[in-house]
Amino acid sequence: MSPSGHDRKDRNKDETGQRDPVSGHVESDAAVIGHAASFAPGASVPWHRHRRGQLALTLARVMRVETPDRVWLVPRGSVLWLPAGTPHRSLAPEERLMRSLYVRPGAADALPDAPTAVEQGTPLADMVTWLAETYDSDRLDRAWSTVAGAALALVRPAPGVHIRLAAPKDPGLAAIADAVQADPSEDTSLEDWAERLGVSARTLRRRVQAETGLSYRDWRRILGLTVAAERLLAGGTVTDVAFETGYAGTSAFVAAFRHAFQVTPGEFQRRAAGR
Repeated sequence: MSPSGHDRKDRNKDETGQRDPVSGHVESDAAVIGHAASFAPGASVPWHRHRRGQLALTLARVMRVETPDRVWLVPRGSVLWLPAGTPHRSLAPEERLMRSLYVRPGAADALPDAPTAVEQGTPLADMVTWLAETYDSDRLDRAWSTVAGAALALVRPAPGVHIRLAAPKDPGLAAIADAVQADPSEDTSLEDWAERLGVSARTLRRRVQAETGLSYRDWRRILGLTVAAERLLAGGTVTDVAFETGYAGTSAFVAAFRHAFQVTPGEFQRRAAGR
């Protein structure tokens, strides 16, 4: 049951002054809170959720954000909307500069109720950057609040760059996924993984199928191609990414990528750039 407006106001008042344990922003009565943050190269933010919705903008070349059922690849200057309470984690291979707006649930009624890539080609990215960098809870003037309201009005869904890929709940499968994503060229067999995890190959095969809906081979291939897509967005050439992710040549890589994502790697890069 949704809380009444009075209950919600009391709850927000009780939370005022608390620091978000992950982002570090301080809760206030404001409908929108701006926050700027930076992360070291390769720093991973573990699974977490926020009480507020988050409009996340990256100033790195590409940021990887995982939600329970898909991987979002957010290029520089693109914005991702995550409703309040959405479990997610993020990673970028280089130094990551984040500019975010945290939106109180009661102020987000007009925004999508599921994670959504936001339409490019609007002033939204510049507005989020300015709002995040100038936010001061003690000095919120009418101009800041007006721009914040206008920014929320510009949130329009767009296809974005995302890949449907369930995050495994089984610790063993999570370890496999992390290993492949760290080095997509590694080719450890299901039998070897089963031995490492202390289970039979048959049991591991069933777990992969149950959690992902894919065979081990297909799941392993999609994991590697997800990393390939991330590296393409970061500016890697098709040839370099093909070899880095374990393909013997570009032809095999292009064919696998097209089969998985219905576009060639080159088309994928152009679409992500809005061309």
